Amino acid sequence: MRPAQEDRLAGLFTASATRSILTAACRDVGLDGTDAVLLRHGENAVYRLVHHPVVARIARHADVPRREVVVAAWLADCGFSAVRLYDGPEQLLVIDGRVVTWWDLIVESPEGPTFADLASVLRRLHDLPPPTAVSLPTFDPMPRVLGRLTAAGASVTESDRDFLAGRQAELRDAYKSLSFELEPGPIHGDAHLGNLMRRKDGTVVLIDLEAFAWGPREWDASVFAAAYAVFGWMGEAEYRRCVDRYGWDPLTWSGFPTMRAIRELNMTSWLMQRAGESAVVDDEIARRLADLRNDELPRRWRQL
Repeated sequence: MRPAQEDRLAGLFTASATRSILTAACRDVGLDGTDAVLLRHGENAVYRLVHHPVVARIARHADVPRREVVVAAWLADCGFSAVRLYDGPEQLLVIDGRVVTWWDLIVESPEGPTFADLASVLRRLHDLPPPTAVSLPTFDPMPRVLGRLTAAGASVTESDRDFLAGRQAELRDAYKSLSFELEPGPIHGDAHLGNLMRRKDGTVVLIDLEAFAWGPREWDASVFAAAYAVFGWMGEAEYRRCVDRYGWDPLTWSGFPTMRAIRELNMTSWLMQRAGESAVVDDEIARRLADLRNDELPRRWRQL
């Protein structure tokens, strides 16, 4: 898809638009999409079909679903606990310029995954042998920031847009100068607690494979350090469990402050796509923008 076309489509990624795409896609592959439940509407629109054990993902960006499909097949071959493709309907179906993929429904346990679970999953993932049949792209730490600022339009002030673009440029330079301690390899690229699910049998499953890349394992591992030291989403005891399970402490690495700042910028620009959705979202966007202008402020960010 040409960049100009994708920019035009970015402003049309609404719940009503994606539901129409879902209806058409289900009709094309012979599935019943009646009363499908919207689970998530962010980088993708994710719907659960109520008449089949299927989850449909409609991608905001056309360049990532093929990667998801290939990575899912590789992880399945490795026996790794990750979301599985639904066998049957055509994958990578294109409807109105959007790409639709189909996935097995995961029936969740009432007990959700923990940060310690995330550390264990990342350890197992990072221990996998490099894939031979899968060509992973080189990790880009901020692939969507500038595009999101453009797509946000009038919902972002010129001052905020200039500030965020300038911060992105500064952090890109800082990232290039980092000295990494761990060997590079396959990484999830967007590892966080929201991208884990626990099945009813207790098995923890990794989901959302679109950001998979070949890159620094420090990026994935820094997520639990940020949850503890930056956002206060866990206590010290749980953080020590994370470090024990992963086998490395990101807070001892000199590059962590740069990884933290990049993560904050990505999280803020991601949420800006949801501007106008609710007062809670808009207030959180304002909070994050204010915090980014002051590195000393505590990050009391919601997990949205």
